[in-house]
Amino acid sequence: MKKFRILSFDGGGIKGSLSIEILIRVLDNFPNLLNEVDLFAGTSTGAIIASFLAKGIPLKELNYLYTTKIAKEIFSPSRFNLIRPKFNNKALKELINNYFEDDFKISNFKKFIFIPSFYLGDKEKKSWEPVFFNNLSINSTSNFIAGDAILASSAAPTYFPSHKNYIDGGVIANSPTAISILSSLSSFPKYNIDDIVLLSIGTGNSPEKIIGKTENWGILQWSFHPFSKMKSPLLALLMDGMSDLEDMYCKEFLKNNYFRINPRVPKFIELDNYKFIPYLRAIGNTCDLSELYRFIETIYLK
Repeated sequence: MKKFRILSFDGGGIKGSLSIEILIRVLDNFPNLLNEVDLFAGTSTGAIIASFLAKGIPLKELNYLYTTKIAKEIFSPSRFNLIRPKFNNKALKELINNYFEDDFKISNFKKFIFIPSFYLGDKEKKSWEPVFFNNLSINSTSNFIAGDAILASSAAPTYFPSHKNYIDGGVIANSPTAISILSSLSSFPKYNIDDIVLLSIGTGNSPEKIIGKTENWGILQWSFHPFSKMKSPLLALLMDGMSDLEDMYCKEFLKNNYFRINPRVPKFIELDNYKFIPYLRAIGNTCDLSELYRFIETIYLK
């Protein structure tokens, strides 16, 4: 049976520029790879990348979005975010609307798509819940407008306003790998776990963690550190921790049919710090991809 190929992208704001740089190098060596992918999965900035690829938008245009010029437009002007989001989402919304028509729905994608978000509830639905926008089957998200799904998945708390009462999918699946596997198997009973192959492209692994004594930290310290490199420790923990957990699951589920490339980034970089885009691109352009190429050649495209 033909393999079911998943290509997954992490969340991470401007750090998606590192993912794009790796993807460019991969396609230089395997120009037909995107045509062979069955499902594009992505959270937050990864939702943007996955959606563009699933719609068939040229990589050249997607690459342009991850430049300092465009990122500066999205992450400006900056506001003090103690009692309101740091940014409005006007520029991001306009950018998405340039590529996704107002009536373009999740069901309209050329390829399978999987976008995590988190719904905060409403007057009728009083409980909150994870939501996975996808076209793997006819489901409650099929008729959701794709642009709204991307904005919902990208609505990072404290950075951007919630969108239609949805927030960033990174709070539950910043690396939407294991959950996309389970959803695929559920939607396509003809496949079993051995038929799934998955390539996960991260946004960089930063070694800088929370340093110092935390036993007396309360709400303020965990939530808001305006003068430190890691300004939102709890949010950073949520997103990094979820990615690590998904990685553990995938290694257990798929064994050799799974590969994750997530280069070491020596500095901790906030998701809105667009000045670091050239630095991130340099890492993506120089990191060793030999094992990744071997995986693609011997397993992913075999």
